[in-house]
Amino acid sequence: MAMEGSEGTGRAVGTQAISRAFAVLHLVRDHGAELGVGQIAKELQLNLSTAHRIVRALVGEGYLAQNETNERYYLGTGALLLGQAASRNFRLDVVHPVLARLAERTGESVNLGVLNGTYAVVVERIESPQPLRFTQPPGTRAPLHASAMGKALLAFNEHLEASYLASADHLVGIHPNTHTTEGGLRDDLAATRARGWSTDDEESYLAVRCVGAPIQDGPGHSRAAIAVQAPALRMPPERFAEVGPEVVRAAKEIAALLPPGHAF
Repeated sequence: MAMEGSEGTGRAVGTQAISRAFAVLHLVRDHGAELGVGQIAKELQLNLSTAHRIVRALVGEGYLAQNETNERYYLGTGALLLGQAASRNFRLDVVHPVLARLAERTGESVNLGVLNGTYAVVVERIESPQPLRFTQPPGTRAPLHASAMGKALLAFNEHLEASYLASADHLVGIHPNTHTTEGGLRDDLAATRARGWSTDDEESYLAVRCVGAPIQDGPGHSRAAIAVQAPALRMPPERFAEVGPEVVRAAKEIAALLPPGHAF
C-alpha cells in the first residue's frame, strides 16, 4: 500500500497525516509482534523520516510504546484503553457468557463479528476445547459472500444485500465452493432467510465449516452476527440442521440483552 505523498510543501497535510497514523497503528496491530521504524517505513512505503515522525507522535500520545532493548514498537496503553472502552460500548461483557454457553453446547469455537464494509470482522471469540480447531483471532476479516457471519448479515439486511449484489467485484472465488455468481449467492441468502441461519461449507477455508445467525437490532437490520466454526470432519453438512437452531437461539438471546437500537 503506497502511502507516500509530496513532502516539504509547508502546508498541513490534514487527513493524509491521520490516514498515515492509522496505517501505522493497523500495521502494528496486525503484525502480531514488535516492529522497527525501518520495517514500518518499508511496509507502508513511507520515507524513514516520515515514518519516524508518525511513530514518535503516536508514542507521545501513548498509542505506541518502544522496547528500549531492541528499539522496536508495540501497541501502548493508549491503544489498550481505547480497546477497553470499545469493548464496554460493544457490551462484550454481556455478550461473552452467551457465546461461552453456545461453545459449550456445541463443543466448537464461536465467533462474534460486526459489519465493516464488505467484510465481517471478528471482535470476540470463544475457542473450542478440542485439540483440533481452527483459530480466527479478533481482527480477522471474513468476506461477506464466503462466510457464515457474512451471509447472515447479507440475508437479513435488504439494502446491504442489494448494494453488495450490484457489483460482481465482490464475488471473488476463494475455494471451489465459494459463490462467484449473483444467482448462486442470491439463492443461498434466500435459503438463509427461510431457515434463520447461514452456512459456510468450506467457502472461506478448506476443511472448515460454519453455521451463523444475525443479531438483529430491528426488522431487516443487523450489524453483527455470530457463527459456530468447526473442522469439516466434526461438522458434516448433516450437522448444520442440529447446530443452526442453537446459533439462532444464542443470537436472539444476545439481541434481547442489548439496549433498543443498539448498533455494534
